[in-house]
Amino acid sequence: MSESLDLYGHKQPQLFYTDNMADKPFLESSFRELRKDVVPIERHGDLEPFILPSEIQICVRAGDAAINAALSMIIDQVPTDDDGSNLAVGFDAEWNFTISDTGQHERGEIAIVQIAYEKRVYILQVFYIIFAS
Repeated sequence: MSESLDLYGHKQPQLFYTDNMADKPFLESSFRELRKDVVPIERHGDLEPFILPSEIQICVRAGDAAINAALSMIIDQVPTDDDGSNLAVGFDAEWNFTISDTGQHERGEIAIVQIAYEKRVYILQVFYIIFAS
């Protein structure tokens, strides 16, 4: 991905957030700039939990048409002029997984993609299984 960003004239990411610290080595090896000028900080377990501001909309979408419409809305809002401002987009994905009778975990298909842009968080249900009862 780093090479693609360079190829198309985009800046390298300067910041990533992950809820899984196992991602850190992968991200740092993929984007070497993430290791530049890093200053370790103390843990802040005493901080108040983050509460999403009330003006942020959560938009859940499932199905091809609804997901395509949501992505089109994001693309339409992205500035096309290079005015020097930064573009911030949040991205996350979650997988389905199964646990065998022996307790082994197996990761399945990507189930949910989350994209945060401007004042919306899109939760895109790209894969789901309906279990019959």
